[in-house]
Amino acid sequence: MRFVVKRKGGVLGFLQVVVLWVSRHRPLEAQVRSLRERLGGDVEIVHLPHAPSADYVLERAREIGAEYIVPVLPLSFIAHLAERGREEGFSILFARMEQIAVTRNPAEARRLVEEDPSRRTAVSYPDGTIRVFEFKRFERVRKVELVTEPF
Repeated sequence: MRFVVKRKGGVLGFLQVVVLWVSRHRPLEAQVRSLRERLGGDVEIVHLPHAPSADYVLERAREIGAEYIVPVLPLSFIAHLAERGREEGFSILFARMEQIAVTRNPAEARRLVEEDPSRRTAVSYPDGTIRVFEFKRFERVRKVELVTEPF
């Protein structure tokens, strides 16, 4: 959403849409492009690489005037952010990533990422596997729910 700042006799400019990106990693080029296409060209993405709690994230979001928060965090963390963030008027966005490969071969993972580096990333795990993911789209988080059944 873009807001026009007006003054008597003309337009001063536009207010920027601020997105708080909460992840150890910076957003992929395709993710930045998607946010700009959806929210308007004047989007500032503020990277927060460390988040000890949901309250800390919300405090940072308030400080920078963010409207949107993109958490690349554990699901329980996202659930808390979705609940508290909605109460405070933030939109929580989920970066939908599709796993396209699992390998133990670093060269293979690199080759797959290099086929489309603006959309793909590789994540190494302690067991030696490397998973290659591709960005698909952003989705708005409405609710995170745990559904169980008797065992």
